[in-house]
This record gives sequence, C-alpha cells and structure tokens, in this order.
Amino acid sequence: MDRSIPPKISVVSSVNIPAPKKRFLSNGIPVFSFDLSDQKIIRIEVVFRSGTAHQSRNLVADFTSRMMAEGTSSRSGVEIANEFDYYGSFFTHSVSKDFTTFSLYCLTKYARESIDVFSDILKNPIFPEKEFETKKRNALQSFKVNSDKVSVLCKREFGKRLYQNNHPYFTDIHEENFDLNTNLLIQHQKNYLNFSDAVIFLSGYVQEDLIECMDAKFGNLNVEDIEKPIVKRVMASKGGRAGVEKLDAIQSGIRIGRILSLRRSDPDYVPFVVLNTILGGYFGSRLMSNIREEKGYTYGIGSGLIRNIASTVFLISTEVNAEHTENTLNEVEKELQRLQKELVSESELDRVKNFLTGSYLKKSDGPFNICDQFKSYYLYGLNESYNTTYLSELQDVSAEKIRSIAVKYLNFDDMLQVIAGKL
Repeated sequence: MDRSIPPKISVVSSVNIPAPKKRFLSNGIPVFSFDLSDQKIIRIEVVFRSGTAHQSRNLVADFTSRMMAEGTSSRSGVEIANEFDYYGSFFTHSVSKDFTTFSLYCLTKYARESIDVFSDILKNPIFPEKEFETKKRNALQSFKVNSDKVSVLCKREFGKRLYQNNHPYFTDIHEENFDLNTNLLIQHQKNYLNFSDAVIFLSGYVQEDLIECMDAKFGNLNVEDIEKPIVKRVMASKGGRAGVEKLDAIQSGIRIGRILSLRRSDPDYVPFVVLNTILGGYFGSRLMSNIREEKGYTYGIGSGLIRNIASTVFLISTEVNAEHTENTLNEVEKELQRLQKELVSESELDRVKNFLTGSYLKKSDGPFNICDQFKSYYLYGLNESYNTTYLSELQDVSAEKIRSIAVKYLNFDDMLQVIAGKL
C-alpha cells in the first residue's frame, strides 16, 4: 500500500437500509422488528397516534404520559422505579403534537421481567393524587421560572400566532392551565392511549421469544376501533411582526418563520433541506458565519424545519444582545434575499451535500437509528422508497434549483417575526 496516494473519494448516492419484519399480535396490533444487534440489548417502543392535538385541555396529554409510571393497580411508582433499576432497564416517554411514545430499554436476559413492568404501566395506570399534585406543583414552578426567559416568551408567542386559535396545534399556556384533575388524565388515557391505533417497534437483539412475550402481555387486549378527530392540515400562516415586552431584558429572543405548503413527499422537499442547511442548518451556515462569526451579535443562530402531520414549519431562532435586535433582523433579511438573487457556489453546495450525506449515514448506523429512520416515513404515511431515494435526490439538487426554491418559499415579508425583550 502506497500511503502517499490518498484514497479515491466517491459520492454516496444510495444506502441499503434493512427492512423490518412485520408481524401482528393476536389482537391485530402491528409490530415492526429490527433484529440487527450482536449486543444483547433491546429497545421497545409503543407509539400511540395521539398527541397534544387531541387533548381536551392544555397540558392534559403531557401530564397523562408523565403520570403513567407513577403507579398501577399492582405497583406503586417507587416499586416501578426500583424494579427497572434492579434489572438495569430504562423507561421514558415523549409527547409531540401527533404522537405519544413510551420506550423501554432493557437487557435481553431481563426482557420478560422488564416487559412485565412496562406492560403494567401502559395497561393499568391509576394516576395517584399525591404524586399528581407533586408533579403539578413542580411543573408550575418550572413554568414560572422559564416564563421570565426571553427565549421562552418568544417561543410561546411565536407558537400562539403561527396557528389560528381554533386549530388543534394552537397552544397558549397560562398558570391557570395547571388547574387539572386526575379525571381529565384518566379520560385522556381511556380515549387516546387505548391501543386502538397503537404501533409497536422493536430494535436491537430481537429474538422470537421476545415477540411471544410481547404477544402474551399485549396481544390479549380488547382493541376497539375508536374514531379520532382528524387534524386539518395547515398550508400557510400570516406574516408580520409581534413583540413581547420585557423591559429589564439584556437580550432579545428572536423567532422568524412561517408555515409552508411543503410536504416531505413533495419534489421541493429535499432541495429545501439543502437550502435550509446552507442558510442555518449547520455550524458552517451563512447565518452563523454572518451573525455570529462576523458581527458577533450572538453565540448561536440556526434555522430548521419542524415537521408535523398537519403542518411544516420553517423557523429561524436566536438570542442576541438587545442593542443588536434590529441589525440581526436586517442581516437575516439580507441572507434570505442573497439566496433569492445569487447562485450558490459549487464548492459551498458540495460541502453542504457532503455534510447532509454524512448526517444521513450516521442516522442510519445501528439498530436504534435504523428503526428511527423507518419510523420517520412510516408514521408520516410516506412511501417505503423515501429513505432509499433520499441520497440520490440530494445529489441531484442544483444551484439554480436552490435559488428557485428560495424565491418560492423565503420571502421575508411572508415571515412571522416575533421579538421578546426590550421593544
């Protein structure tokens, strides 16, 4: 081997992501499994197609998921925590606008014992009053502390103005929203966490006895076909400027963005991902180079896409010294206009494509990441070819296409601009 000769660099235009095995429990609940690990560890995820968009009142979905592991008809919250700790298992949950997910990480040799506790949490929660009052009190205290931060004030105001107040994605949380009772949680769990449309994902060292164990614990549930309200898709939002006054603020929180008509299945989606990365999607982006490195207005600024079932949101966010607020807004507008008027250089375009390719390959490495990639299109109703064609579509994006996408979607006057701080 001649080490003076560098290896050839080739473009990665495709990657073979293993497909899951699809099964059904005895009651019809679908199970997708990825047996891809030599290490004897498993991740079990139960995903319910219900999130904050389906709650009867603000905070109900969040508190319901928080309280699930605080006690069941046969175990106290302390007993649940001690059993997981004894078996070296880890339980967590997450709630988005569209989904509620409960996850269990465990060793294969203690899978049956861990799944027994896990299934008890999901099937038999009792929402004990004492623990609920403690969680409410702690959450309210955190809410009061965070409500004094310009970043939080800006985020809340931006979210409130992004959607019309009759849309399920609309949230405007106040202290009085914490006045909840356990009956609301019990009803939410009964209506929306009842396994009527649940999906189970298994990844890691998945053997046949694990499937049998899951069927024994979840396959005997009486799964009813309960109709849920459909969340209407939002295709646009209103532009304009809004402010949240905080006279003693040293910094300003800034959020700029809009709802796009863009879906992940649209031809414009991958080019927009490239466009967003150039603008503010990684450390070497134009917003970082300009507003952080050259101007010194902030420690960090970025842009991104927030993808939900019923909306796609483009967002730029940062915090800057108060005296630089207007200058920052002007520089953001200049960067958007620059993308609309000038072609991106080939060197910058290649650099971003390489970055996105590397990020994609990293997210496709290991059983848990591969499962996440599969979920990313399955839960959002995308075709199975989405992940296999992503890299080739990425390589096909041209500088001219980026400019046309910028003209189509990045008009500064169409953006909602929210500033929190000194106005």
